Amino acid sequence: MIRYRKKLPFKVRLLIVFAIAAAAVFAAITAVYLAGYRYITCHRLNGTDVKFVGKVDKEGKPLSGMIIYPDMSRAKVSYPDGKIEYSSGASYTGGLSVTYERNGEGTMTFANGDRYTGHFTADVIDGKGRYEYASGDVYEGDFVMGVKEGTGKYVYADGETYEGGFSADMRNGTGRMTKPDGTEYEGDYVFGIKNGKGIYRFANGDVYEGDFSLDMRHGQGKYTWANGESYEGEFSENNINGYGTYTWVEGRASYTGYFENGTIVLVSPDGSTGEGSGSGDGPAE
Repeated sequence: MIRYRKKLPFKVRLLIVFAIAAAAVFAAITAVYLAGYRYITCHRLNGTDVKFVGKVDKEGKPLSGMIIYPDMSRAKVSYPDGKIEYSSGASYTGGLSVTYERNGEGTMTFANGDRYTGHFTADVIDGKGRYEYASGDVYEGDFVMGVKEGTGKYVYADGETYEGGFSADMRNGTGRMTKPDGTEYEGDYVFGIKNGKGIYRFANGDVYEGDFSLDMRHGQGKYTWANGESYEGEFSENNINGYGTYTWVEGRASYTGYFENGTIVLVSPDGSTGEGSGSGDGPAE
């Protein structure tokens, strides 16, 4: 006698399929969990949160895997090796916090070819370090929150160098600039421009010592030409202007009086003025 097995209702069969699938998923998740893999949110030192997908140690601390940043960019990381490979093409090797922030001493190679070796704090360049630009420029010195701040030395690809104070990525404070042709300036800067007291030595041997304002000789100063002649007195916007003394090397007495645009202004008894033989105002900087 042939017996026919009664077919289970569709809903029952569907529930059985779901139960088997759920059991398989649970088993897979359990296996992954026991193997030490996690998907977690890391709260970082700089106050931002990132997602981590990868392997953790017995204490639950990330070891290696992938970081997903708030802007959805990604990076492959290995905590034991101290390495991060960013999706942008940049890479880092050095100290890491447990939440994968660059922290301590390390080297960062940027996607554009720039390279920095030095100190990091909470994922930011901070402290002393050396920054090599793809253009060939090199800066070595102090950084604060990613910008040049403090003292340092900047060497340009064309050979010009500056050593001294920096603020907000610009020359600021006292510093010394030298150019390959022999030009030198040593003195005060205010946010990238010569401002205050300083000495400027020209490539041709001329020397100016005195006041600067907005990158120009302005105020009181002394200009000495390479041939030994000199002027000491007032300057305005790089020109000899105002009251001062011009001294020739020999054979002629010095002149003290008024100058306008580098020329002696003679005052006659009737009060009228006229130009006399005078000096130049030196080469432009």
